[in-house]
Amino acid sequence: MNASDLPANRYCSIAQSLEVLGQKWTLLILREAHRGRNRFADFRAIGVPTDVLTDRLNLLVADGVLERQRYQDPGERARDMYVLTQAGQDLLPILASLAAWGDAHRPSEGTGLTKFFDAAGNDVTLSFVSGGTPVSVDDVHMEYAGQS
Repeated sequence: MNASDLPANRYCSIAQSLEVLGQKWTLLILREAHRGRNRFADFRAIGVPTDVLTDRLNLLVADGVLERQRYQDPGERARDMYVLTQAGQDLLPILASLAAWGDAHRPSEGTGLTKFFDAAGNDVTLSFVSGGTPVSVDDVHMEYAGQS
């Protein structure tokens, strides 16, 4: 049974999202895709076992997060590369949030190497905003339809 099948989770967009994103390797594959890596060998280089990588890529394609596109290097056989769809591109704030959380709550040597910047090269960060004004996370509350 999937967690999103349980009554408490049925209407929760977080539970629904975890059906696609809930595995460690999935998020690391998406990290690499957002860094411009899109070939099987690129993803394999992060240490994911081949069978797991094949499974995760197939699921991400089936869920509309990645799209397979054929390519062929000169003198080589045709292969698939994996390109972010709009749904995949829309996951960048999730990765940025995870990176910020890891920097704050799981610091280690080398932490903070993931940076986010705009087209001009300026650092960017995520925040809650209401009417153009930043809102402290302490002042933000969460609820969802289906449960009060």
